[in-house]
Amino acid sequence: MSKRGNGDAAKKAQEEARKARIAKRKEEAEKKAKEAAEKQARIQALAKSRWPITRHLKAQLFKGAVIVNVCNIDQAQFCQEVGVTAICAHNKSVLTPQQNGNPVRMSSPEVIKRYINSVIIPVFTNVRVGHLMEAKIMESIGVDMIEESDTLTSLVGIVHFSKRELGVPTICTVGTLKDCLLRIQEGALILRTSATRTGGNVNEALKVIIGIQDAIKGMRTDPKARATLETDVTIYQPLLKDVIDKGCLPVPIFGAGGIHTPTDVAMMMNAGCDGVFIDNTVFFGIDPEGHLKAIIQVVKNPNDVSKICELSANFI
Repeated sequence: MSKRGNGDAAKKAQEEARKARIAKRKEEAEKKAKEAAEKQARIQALAKSRWPITRHLKAQLFKGAVIVNVCNIDQAQFCQEVGVTAICAHNKSVLTPQQNGNPVRMSSPEVIKRYINSVIIPVFTNVRVGHLMEAKIMESIGVDMIEESDTLTSLVGIVHFSKRELGVPTICTVGTLKDCLLRIQEGALILRTSATRTGGNVNEALKVIIGIQDAIKGMRTDPKARATLETDVTIYQPLLKDVIDKGCLPVPIFGAGGIHTPTDVAMMMNAGCDGVFIDNTVFFGIDPEGHLKAIIQVVKNPNDVSKICELSANFI
């Protein structure tokens, strides 16, 4: 073959290679565009299904919810994509406070605003026990629910504030049935086991839930047990009577503190929880997406042993 023929063949090969590169780049661009469109469609579908919950919270609708503690925007958006019901947003410094004796206060309002603007699922945040002004500040920036949290530094000598002074629902931590009744009287619409009292130990969280359920059962069957709370002047008696008559609390109660594996979740749901709080340590495992999806499925089907066994394979 002549030199000219060799040159033409080389040019042809180069042109084909160039066209192949262009075609590959076009294919990759189309793939990314398709993925972006699918992602946007999922977000829009989520917005339609979650919007009434997000902006006009009805606490009872949170039964069966998975709420995850997050400390940055990436974690918040990841939770939204995976299908988590809501997030509890923190400053990193609040989630892992320095052990230097300084009080741990609410997160920065500017940080919480960024969370609210970055996702469409409900955004919760924590305030100190008894600090009504912190709660009002968080309400003013648009959070969907406020937790009066004993994981922050409580005000010395200050009791819990009245939740009825707020326009958004409030979550409170509890350890006993009396705690539950007092917090409900104050206007709490969701209760959760106290991570501080349980020490981040799922066994302790389980004891709290079982203790509350047993106390309710005891009041229905044991007059002596009922008399203890019936003579307590701090307890609103019509509320107590309602709990005794119905055999359950009038608001959802969530498990929190050391709940990590699908089996932990199933155990807490079967003990009487209406949903779970998951710590942000879930993001540091091998497969955070698979882990959270497994937890979501277990909350929906806490009695499906074969399914839970399958989901637990990689998250023991």
